[in-house]
Amino acid sequence: MNFRSVSHNVLGLLPLLLLALSLLAGCAGKRWESRLNEDENSKALSAITALQETYRSCPDSLDADIKIFIKSPTGNSGIAGYLQLASPSHIKFILSNPLGMMLYAFASDGNTFQILDTSRQQHIRGGIRSLAIRKKLPLVIAEGDWFSYLTGYIPSTLFQAEQVYRDASDQTIWIPLARQRSSMSDEQTWLHLDLQHQQLLGYLFLDRNGKTLAEISYGNPAKNHTLCAAKEKTQITGLPWGAKVIIELHNISTATRFTESDFVLPVPTSYSKQLVP
Repeated sequence: MNFRSVSHNVLGLLPLLLLALSLLAGCAGKRWESRLNEDENSKALSAITALQETYRSCPDSLDADIKIFIKSPTGNSGIAGYLQLASPSHIKFILSNPLGMMLYAFASDGNTFQILDTSRQQHIRGGIRSLAIRKKLPLVIAEGDWFSYLTGYIPSTLFQAEQVYRDASDQTIWIPLARQRSSMSDEQTWLHLDLQHQQLLGYLFLDRNGKTLAEISYGNPAKNHTLCAAKEKTQITGLPWGAKVIIELHNISTATRFTESDFVLPVPTSYSKQLVP
């Protein structure tokens, strides 16, 4: 992929992932059927609570090499770089040339974002919500838990599940997450869980009418996979016209615990500055 086309059309990693989601919502199939009965529901809720407690012991920071591929009927594209994550929504993506010199950087704390574009010697900053609204991107995803989405963890913030639904085709379950009080969106997030094997299978995002905005799913874990191991492959599907986003993480490390300052991009004095409302 040509770097200038990336910097012109995509404001870093987060909007790259969301670019495919900015189209019209896809069609939603029936993914779950009846609610669990009272006894089954009680047992499932207890298992979910225990699973959340287990995940709380997992690392809350990660860095890795990342490859992102977008496949659609109109063509395929891809980009590779370096990724840093910290729970729940801190993210930094750096694109470098073969000599290791930075070409482009994107960082966000979940509320605001920064961009360094070396080809234009420009620093851009603004709000994630305003960016999402301007680009007509789903707020439920743009303002979501990107650490969990990209690692395959259940949400970083403890949630209270009330009702559990049985999957329409197997013994896995679906859980609707309650909307945050601060949310301005009517969109919904559902978790897909395999409690028998203690695995998160994915996230499903629906609009206010129940149509699919996107679905995040994870590849089969390796034989030696542990609960706290980040997923190496993530797919975003459910997009119009069969489009699909594939994310691969390589050389994953959770040894470093990042802080707020690790997600602030230093601005060279020669760079112009732009504030995006």
